[in-house]
Amino acid sequence: MNAKIFTGSMALGLLFTIGCTKRFDDINQNPNGPQQIANEQLLVPAIIKNSVRNYAYISQFGAGVVGDYYANQYNSGFDDAWTASQTEGGFLWNFFDQLKDVENLRVLSHQKGDKNNEGVALVLRSWMFQVMTDNFGDMPCSKAVQGKSSQNFAPVYDKQEDIYYALMDSLKVANTLLATGTDPINADILMGGSALRWREFANGLRLRMLMRMSGVTGAKINVATEMNTIAGDAVTYPLFTSNADQAALQFTTELGNEFPAFRNQPIGDYHLSTTLKTNLDNLNDPRIAFFAMPTPASYGTGSPKYGAVPNCYGTAESSYGGGTNFQSQESPILMPLAGYPLYASPISAQGLLLTYAEVQFILAEAKERGLITVATDAATYYMNGIIDQFAYDGSRLDVLNQAIPSTDHHFAKSADIIPGAGYFTQPGVAYTGTTDEKLYKIRIQKWFALLYNGFEGWSEWRRTGVPKETVIGPASSISAWPRRTRYPLSEQTINTVNYKAALQAQGPDDLLTKMWWNK
Repeated sequence: MNAKIFTGSMALGLLFTIGCTKRFDDINQNPNGPQQIANEQLLVPAIIKNSVRNYAYISQFGAGVVGDYYANQYNSGFDDAWTASQTEGGFLWNFFDQLKDVENLRVLSHQKGDKNNEGVALVLRSWMFQVMTDNFGDMPCSKAVQGKSSQNFAPVYDKQEDIYYALMDSLKVANTLLATGTDPINADILMGGSALRWREFANGLRLRMLMRMSGVTGAKINVATEMNTIAGDAVTYPLFTSNADQAALQFTTELGNEFPAFRNQPIGDYHLSTTLKTNLDNLNDPRIAFFAMPTPASYGTGSPKYGAVPNCYGTAESSYGGGTNFQSQESPILMPLAGYPLYASPISAQGLLLTYAEVQFILAEAKERGLITVATDAATYYMNGIIDQFAYDGSRLDVLNQAIPSTDHHFAKSADIIPGAGYFTQPGVAYTGTTDEKLYKIRIQKWFALLYNGFEGWSEWRRTGVPKETVIGPASSISAWPRRTRYPLSEQTINTVNYKAALQAQGPDDLLTKMWWNK
């Protein structure tokens, strides 16, 4: 895999003090102050660009493999791939680099009484920590990034449970700040300067975390009460209303602002996974034309075929199913310029953080399980999520096809992947059956919808076991699918005492140690 992973291990000693106590608003009196930044709003676009662009790259490629959406020869052994990520600073550990500017944004905004931008900082910080803790588990939080103020370059690790509670509390504060703020959110390349959309993001992120911990025994908060509070009061706790207002970064055609893989060399060893293809085929789902390229053997013939590869085949992957001529590469919207100069688009893929469809599937599951008691039924939420996701996927294909002459394209358009009425009435999709059967339908559709937010798709598989068809190749060096990401190697050398204490509390620093919400 040729993804460039930021090296962020040393950043722990350079960034901000973040309180993983029960209330984040207790840290608003920060004595350290910002580092030579005069205008807090100038920080917003750089934070979003740097964090979301690289999250999108890793999530759509590396995490697309661990989520079992794509198979990849380099990642197929996971041990090797994850070890490489350790030496490069660790998957997503690099968020600490951006969190320095996030804290500067928060402090400056608080000092100036700029509630909107303070709320934006809290939402971004919460999202970054949620993503990191769901990959690593316990990690530095309450004492992290105090190197500049207190020379603490070896912060203790907080329990994932405590991090979760603190982040959800911070999101409550953010929603309130954004509801009462009056200052503009300038240069906001993610949410268009809309405080309402940032509130929708904050509340949806809380729902994601509440659902993820909904199976925990002995939690310190009542998940049903928290979810009901959000789902039952759209005025106080607004949520996304369609994919038009979801948290998705639109890349541009400007150099350096395109989809982050656009100028990379072709990644020839990423292929459609058998798990994804099997589940799509089971439902006659036309989105296979969105999720994968036609096989080289069928490309341009008018009869596209899609060939999949099981994960964890190692070098044998290249000969599986007759060889690479019969294997589908990743989605056409992810094509790099170097390999596909006539077709590649710098703007067809987006950086997805939280989508309308994901929120609707969360609400569908919550209603089906009796966690929320709102009037809307689970079937409505479920259908909202499916229909919107088809529309969104189709819209990205249309962006791709805009630059391709009508006489010279071989890729699906939106009309090709929008299903007929029969799709929704077939047994595998229709909202019928036992509670377990309905929950499986919700979860498989949610897994489809999370493909380009691959870490979340992986997390949902870890939480639910859906999809069931996860396949490990016969030549694999692993016997079970990964459950977490290892800490960066630098933590073993720079923060040795606290690193070892974390392993004592959480479990071994390997791929199979489960998260707090998954035990």
